[in-house]
Amino acid sequence: MLPVLKRRLYEILNIENTQDTATRVLNVFLIILLVVNLIAFMLQTFKEVSITYEWLFSYLEAFSVVVFTIEYLLRLWVCTEDPIYGEPIKGRIRYMTTNILAVTDLMAILPYYLPIVLPFDFLVIRTLRLFRLARLAKLARYSDSLDLIERVIVKQREFLLITLVIQFVLLLVSAAIMFYLEHEAQPAQFANIFSALLWGVSAMTSAGFAGLYPITPAGKVAGVILSFLEIVAMALPIGVITAGIEQEMSITREEAERRKRAMVRKTYLQSLRKTGPGKRG
Repeated sequence: MLPVLKRRLYEILNIENTQDTATRVLNVFLIILLVVNLIAFMLQTFKEVSITYEWLFSYLEAFSVVVFTIEYLLRLWVCTEDPIYGEPIKGRIRYMTTNILAVTDLMAILPYYLPIVLPFDFLVIRTLRLFRLARLAKLARYSDSLDLIERVIVKQREFLLITLVIQFVLLLVSAAIMFYLEHEAQPAQFANIFSALLWGVSAMTSAGFAGLYPITPAGKVAGVILSFLEIVAMALPIGVITAGIEQEMSITREEAERRKRAMVRKTYLQSLRKTGPGKRG
């Protein structure tokens, strides 16, 4: 009885099983709960709303944590139905630590339990609340587009890491150059390498830190060149992800076409069997 129940729960919790009524109902319920949590998180940033409806937000938080905790524990229990996580202990540990969605599920409930277990101060607790936004990432389970992006990031992680290293190195080089060119002219703004790093981040992201811009002729020329290079470097991850999405979509189209051809062939063979050898042609 228990193995049958476990297998059935695995089928319900498996997002790919979209033809199952129980799966669809559960997915719709969880999506609505996630969206409500996101709206509540934004409303709580309004002081008057947060104070007036504090009881409602508390009940919603408690209910959501209970639901997400049960979901996480059930997924942890049934994950051994997948051959990848087949071993009872090692398989579950592998699922908890290597499955991105499982890590996201855990991060979505940890901010509620950590202040109970560990003695954090109020500032740390408020910071931990930001991790509730991890619940938004849980929507990746229920969106083909988010699932596609997740697959691309996982497959292209080495190339993305290379682009991030390039950005970091370029940022350090830019900061060092601007520090030596601008420090004497602007000792307050470019007091040290970290101040120059703020300029580099501003040039790379257009964040716009006030008062951080070159005033010397050499600094202005270098600033233009370095800003251009940093913007180009900033676009590198976008190119990697775009290429990955194109590759994944191509694979998806090929698989769909392969399934279509297999279905046509299967239908044709079935029609031949029904017609019989004497009636062909």
